[in-house]
Amino acid sequence: MKKTLLLTALVILTIACGSQKSGMSHNGKNSEKSDDQEYRDRFQNAKELIGREKYSSAILNIDHMTALQLNNGDYTPQRYKAMILQVTGEKEEANIIYQSIIKATDASDDERKKAEQLMLINNEKKAPLIKEIDRLKDSTEFKDAIKVIEVPPMFPGCENLPQETWNKCMSRGVAKHIVRTIDVDIAQVTSNTGFIRSYVNYEIDTTGYISHIKATGKNKFLNLEAHRVMAQLPQVTPGYIEGEKVPVSYTIPIRFTVN
Repeated sequence: MKKTLLLTALVILTIACGSQKSGMSHNGKNSEKSDDQEYRDRFQNAKELIGREKYSSAILNIDHMTALQLNNGDYTPQRYKAMILQVTGEKEEANIIYQSIIKATDASDDERKKAEQLMLINNEKKAPLIKEIDRLKDSTEFKDAIKVIEVPPMFPGCENLPQETWNKCMSRGVAKHIVRTIDVDIAQVTSNTGFIRSYVNYEIDTTGYISHIKATGKNKFLNLEAHRVMAQLPQVTPGYIEGEKVPVSYTIPIRFTVN
């Protein structure tokens, strides 16, 4: 019988980026601002509102930006709006925006790719929660499973290293993947909150692919970005117990912060 082993990846990633706080003017002089400045201020406000989970107000700012018609091929604000709609259950509306980004001839390849990835997550059927994992966490069965695991999942390039380094090598591989894949600018939504942590539970199945991804944490918007990043994890060597391929479950925390 196949076993599911839960391991915790002891990797906390700080996604750091510079941030200049700029808010909408409250001195009654908005009319003196250039449209470009208002566009930038509106987006900064939207990010800060997302960090405080004021999603409706964030969308209002993005809609004001859209009315200015100054995106110049930058579809990031629209992607943020779609992400908000996605995490608040407005899936059809989110798909419409993702599709518009994918079809936009002036959108960058990177922006179209992110829209495609997010739309896949938006349309996927939610797998039932694996309650068995929670049951096993503190059980003797779980502790025994850790002892008898022969080969943990291994990131490409870890196979020829000493056995005692396999787990650390896997953790480093996942960490590097996150740093390479995550949208660094998205961390700016934490500018008023210090940092926000998302916990990603996922499984490496018997084919070496990631599955059953579930990101939880204070901010649903950042959880969605964490989910998108982990969904791009490359195929790895699956884990073995007693010579048999087994699914292995992990939990990894990702900390979003701005320096």
